Amino acid sequence: MEIVLYKSITTALAISVVFTPVLVKISRRKGYVASVNHRSSHALSVPNTGGIILCFAVLTPLILFSDYPQQADFSVLITAFAVLLITGIIDDFNPIPVTFKFLGQFIPAIVIVTSIDQQELVIPFIKELVELPFIFNYLFWIVFVVMSINAFNLIDGIDGLALGLGMVSGMFYSIYFFIIAEYNLLIFSISLVFGLLGLFFYNITDKFKIFIGDTGSLLIGGLLVFFALKYIDFSGADTKNQSFFMVLASIFIPLADMLRIALVRIAHGQSPFKADRQHIHHIMLDLLGKKHLAATSVLLLVQIMVLYLFHQISLLDRPPYFYIIITSFLVYFMAVHVLKYYRDKQLSKDKCQSNRYANF
Repeated sequence: MEIVLYKSITTALAISVVFTPVLVKISRRKGYVASVNHRSSHALSVPNTGGIILCFAVLTPLILFSDYPQQADFSVLITAFAVLLITGIIDDFNPIPVTFKFLGQFIPAIVIVTSIDQQELVIPFIKELVELPFIFNYLFWIVFVVMSINAFNLIDGIDGLALGLGMVSGMFYSIYFFIIAEYNLLIFSISLVFGLLGLFFYNITDKFKIFIGDTGSLLIGGLLVFFALKYIDFSGADTKNQSFFMVLASIFIPLADMLRIALVRIAHGQSPFKADRQHIHHIMLDLLGKKHLAATSVLLLVQIMVLYLFHQISLLDRPPYFYIIITSFLVYFMAVHVLKYYRDKQLSKDKCQSNRYANF
């Protein structure tokens, strides 16, 4: 198994490292680049086709070195991820309405959720209180899958962030699948991690710089929430709350920031889908002097710390998972509010200084 694992890692990394420069040259020549607008964190047009490389980096080891293609649900799941991929590609090259984008996420979400044993799909923290019809379980998890996919789509705003968060979460699931000897899923998840690693290198540098676009961010979100459902599926009946607790930990930054942004926009009478520069990565980028790698490093460190702390809590005897989750989100909301206050104060100060110099 070790040899197969090494082959999977090498193949995924080689595909993303070797073929990315080729795709960058083709994309620049064909004009497949991310346009610059008021929300952009980059000043120049950059190819946004990295998601295509990621797809091949993940799929190739899975087909070559795992038994997954022989399983009954493989073709169905591949179709689901193909829908996500196509949705992302269309949106990258010609932005589509939110309605159609959600449709391209709900269809894969339904497929992914229905691939899990019905008995394992319970709503966390509810089963102990009331027994709901199974349809509510499906609705909850379908909505959760769509939210998770969108969370990674929205967090992809500065160099390396979505890629780094995907690597952290993907490594968490890889370790788990290794421990329980689910080698097909291990190959699947570790290929994602090292496919992202190769793209991360190009994403944070200037030469052959490439973005993963909606294609890549939707694919990362879809794969990670698929691994999350498998993680919950394999956990025992008595540990469903604990496993959901760790799933939230694995995607804490993307999910918490999406919820915060949606609540803030709704509170101001705006659409939750309104585009702005109020995400945590935009705030950190402004506070750290437009240094992408510094902002990404801080947020990745926070994500790793949250994952570690949640894991340590999960080892305690019957911790109050629900209240810890609520408290964690509230702490995050307040912390970002404080950071936003200092960011806005700094921007206002810089603007006043610019106006003062302009008057001389």
